[in-house]
Amino acid sequence: MKVLIVDDEKLARLNIVNQLDDGFTIIESASYEDALRKIENHTFDICYIDLKLDGSKELLGLKLIPLSIKRGFYTVVMTSINDKLVTEMAYDLGCQDVYNKGNEKEHISETLNRYFLSKDSFTEGHLFKDLIQTQNKKYKDDLKKLLQIVPTEIPICLIGESGTGKSHLARTTHELSKRKGKFVELNCAIFDTDTLKSELFGHANGSHNGATTDRVGKLLEANNGTLFLDEIGSMSLEMQEGFLKAIEEKVFYPVGSNKIVKSEFRIIFSTLDNLESLIKSGKFRFDLFLRISGYTFTQPSLRNRKEDILPLLKSKLNGSKKIIFKEEAKIILESYSWPGNIRELHKFAEVISLNNSGVIKAEDVTEFTKNSKFKSNKPLLSDDQYDLIRRVGLKEFLELFSREVVAKALTENNNGARLAIKELQISSATFYRYYDKEASESVKIIPRAKEFENELQ
Repeated sequence: MKVLIVDDEKLARLNIVNQLDDGFTIIESASYEDALRKIENHTFDICYIDLKLDGSKELLGLKLIPLSIKRGFYTVVMTSINDKLVTEMAYDLGCQDVYNKGNEKEHISETLNRYFLSKDSFTEGHLFKDLIQTQNKKYKDDLKKLLQIVPTEIPICLIGESGTGKSHLARTTHELSKRKGKFVELNCAIFDTDTLKSELFGHANGSHNGATTDRVGKLLEANNGTLFLDEIGSMSLEMQEGFLKAIEEKVFYPVGSNKIVKSEFRIIFSTLDNLESLIKSGKFRFDLFLRISGYTFTQPSLRNRKEDILPLLKSKLNGSKKIIFKEEAKIILESYSWPGNIRELHKFAEVISLNNSGVIKAEDVTEFTKNSKFKSNKPLLSDDQYDLIRRVGLKEFLELFSREVVAKALTENNNGARLAIKELQISSATFYRYYDKEASESVKIIPRAKEFENELQ
């Protein structure tokens, strides 16, 4: 790969050269005229162009941008001018990247990663064809935005229900980032503080009972790679303090060791907790929150991407015997809420792969959903409903709620009382206790406090 560095300051050129390894052929240019000749007569993959050249007050580097773009070179402007207008001018002329001079180690790494992403025409196709399967437009659009963050060092927070594939997305992000190190995963929720310290920082031989050898921690394993911390909100405050220091300084001490260890790692984390609520209750450090706050991505639940259910299922079954789905089975699959999300879908794939007939009928699906061990993470009680209960009393709330549920069941079953009773799994006496002819003609399940208050008045 050939790189042209245009800057009239030798030290500035050297700062870039030091960040490029032996795989690059580096050409340097110290003047506008020399850079012009090189761009016109040679081929480069990337051009790093300083705007101030030859001591001129005119920003001569701007004149090089259109020529570099025309020649098909990935053009990066580096400048000490902190002016939005100048940055806008550089982008308007066609350059793909602009950064302020200083911290070349991070800037060059990021520009190279963005270059590779721009040249890898397969990246988006690879993402949707091989790594993440979806037909959901919003999810696709969100993933395309995430691709812009992939090459950077910005921490990524993944939120979403259990089983939605946050770990898979974190691994995918690492793969696309082209980081040289490994993808290292750690679930913070399954360890107590002392064990988590050893898992994260490593430990020295004899540092505690059971430490019979030196152990490398996850932080060091993730050197030049990605550290994915699942359930970061479960960290104790003591653990958070040590982790914050490691993030800020990229150095730490293994447990029981006085030998400092250095590691460059990118942080991706997930949580089911609301970190801001944990901060308010004093269970999560605000300074750690600020340090890891970067880009937040919401991994959607399967019930919000129903068009993906059958393709994902068929993909999971690929390679096993041919499976046929009856239309009724498809309808039930797409209408089911999938509280366990993709994890539950994979479990269903395991179950039906053992089906002797190879034809999946409606009863096969309902049998699975009825006995599924996965429970919904969605709260049954809304904040509005709870506030209303506090005002009018639980007894009155339940009375009206029960009447509306019965009315809803009747409507769903074409006013068939027997079917409604069976669906609700209640006795006839209970059904007729809450049966309200007037309510059954105008069903309004109570999601809103104001509507309920109107009913009571």
